[in-house]
Amino acid sequence: MASTSHDPMAFRDVTPKPGTAWPSKKILEKLQSYQDAKWLRVYWHDYTSSAKCRLFPIEEVRHVLGNGKPFAISITAASLGMLAIDVMIPGVTPSGGYFLYPDWSSLKSGPAEGHVSCYGEFRNPDGTEAVLCPRTLLRHTLENAATHSISYIIGFEIEFVVMERNPDRTSQEKYLTLRGDGHSWSMARALADWGRPGAFTTAVDEILDTLKAAGIFIQQFHAESAPGQYELILPPKAPLESCDTLLHTRQIIESVSARHGYRITLHPKPFAMACGTASHVHMSVSSQGGNDPAVYESFYAGILKHFRAICAFTNSHAASYDRMADGVWAGGRWVTWGTQNKETPLRKCEDGHWELKLIDGLANPYIAMSAILAAGTNGIVNKAPMTWGDCLVDPAALSDEQRKELGISEMFPASLKQALEALKADKELIGLLRPEVVQRYIDTKAAEIAYLEPMGEVERRQWVLERY
Repeated sequence: MASTSHDPMAFRDVTPKPGTAWPSKKILEKLQSYQDAKWLRVYWHDYTSSAKCRLFPIEEVRHVLGNGKPFAISITAASLGMLAIDVMIPGVTPSGGYFLYPDWSSLKSGPAEGHVSCYGEFRNPDGTEAVLCPRTLLRHTLENAATHSISYIIGFEIEFVVMERNPDRTSQEKYLTLRGDGHSWSMARALADWGRPGAFTTAVDEILDTLKAAGIFIQQFHAESAPGQYELILPPKAPLESCDTLLHTRQIIESVSARHGYRITLHPKPFAMACGTASHVHMSVSSQGGNDPAVYESFYAGILKHFRAICAFTNSHAASYDRMADGVWAGGRWVTWGTQNKETPLRKCEDGHWELKLIDGLANPYIAMSAILAAGTNGIVNKAPMTWGDCLVDPAALSDEQRKELGISEMFPASLKQALEALKADKELIGLLRPEVVQRYIDTKAAEIAYLEPMGEVERRQWVLERY
């Protein structure tokens, strides 16, 4: 719920510089700076927004690079067409493969002692870029913006819920609500046991130290509204680096918490009667004129124009739509914006710095930000008019006539099924992205819906808690 500070003038050179093409000597010099490293983790993020990785002993990495060979990992092509239960979606076959190339510029220490991690991009066996690679999609989206002399900075908020593991292995409830006294938003009481051995808040010191060792310096930490819910604020960075940082920070939070016996979940609505969990993103146009209303209003108008379809990427799970409600500071259900209004999905913070609230932790950030930034870039290039007025109240509380005066005419989809239909209908947005990516995404989500729908509410909740 907090704002991050965005200074566009401080972030000039944000054109992506792929670290997948580094020469072996440069990589080895980079690895040399991690004297205590025993393992290298190479991550990718798939269409179900599952964090996947492979581990390699550092000696093996150095051996390969020392022989002048590129360090690339053979991964089945089905990896970008599987559900979170390791089942291929219809139309995907077990044949074919990719090579996963680490982007060495993303190399950071953690999430465990003796481990270093980086994020990779997929290529075909002939060396060409894999069309379906989510991280490559975002890089190309940014490169396209750069051809128009447009660049961005973004910063994520991470909301998460801490749960205790149920010692009763016969119980259907694998995780229990974190014990506490009147946990609520920004309440100091939620931090009262900081320093007590075994308390989650005591583990926060280790989380902070691990993040700092990785070069990630958070801006803020506080209790959120739901039981066991907390939030930390990441600094603004260029979009690709920001997404990598978001994912690595989550890995560190999850790993440190697990070492202390806790389960971290990003479930959008783990408790029916409490506030949901999001992953809001703050955005600014960092290129020349980014704080000129003629520029940034067109950027956000481009997003608003395609917001219903973008919703399929940002609220990417069936559970995401349980969080979407009016009157609970979740961004509401109406397509609109407002200055410092927490009941609108787009909140204007100051000049060109706005916050997008319609995104949660189950979204693949590479794909979601590709859709958001592609729509916004298109808005700038075509000088899209801002036809929505500044909504300063809860849009759900307005009459039809009042909403009409503000240009508010559309509601967001009420389910992932509806969002996918909105995405299919938005041919312009599909064209701004890669149609192959959009189709694979739709197919994956359709298969995911078909798998989860027969489950009962309790079983489905448990399934999400175990995986996200």
